[in-house]
Amino acid sequence: MSEIFAAVDALLAKARDGGDLPEPAERERLRKAAGLTQVEVADALKTRRETFAKWENGTAQPRAPRRGAYAFLLAGLADIHGTRGPDGWLTLARRARPLDAGTNTTAAQGE
Repeated sequence: MSEIFAAVDALLAKARDGGDLPEPAERERLRKAAGLTQVEVADALKTRRETFAKWENGTAQPRAPRRGAYAFLLAGLADIHGTRGPDGWLTLARRARPLDAGTNTTAAQGE
């Protein structure tokens, strides 16, 4: 019976691993709108520029924990620069930052 639950857990993990990033063109647009280079973002996400370029153009997908950090960055950039096209990804991306990571976002937002 435990293998059934393990299989279900794997499916849930796979479902959680998507939907939190916008389309590739929007990823690039948001980065450029912020005046950020691929090197700057790659350095912040602790990856190589070549790897980041693949994430941005959609030929590869980041995995946790970098995926969550990238999604959170894109959500923040969308808050500043707006978003084009479907924006359902924003809800998931905003939740990507773990509660214990960094500063208290509620206090930082003045709530």
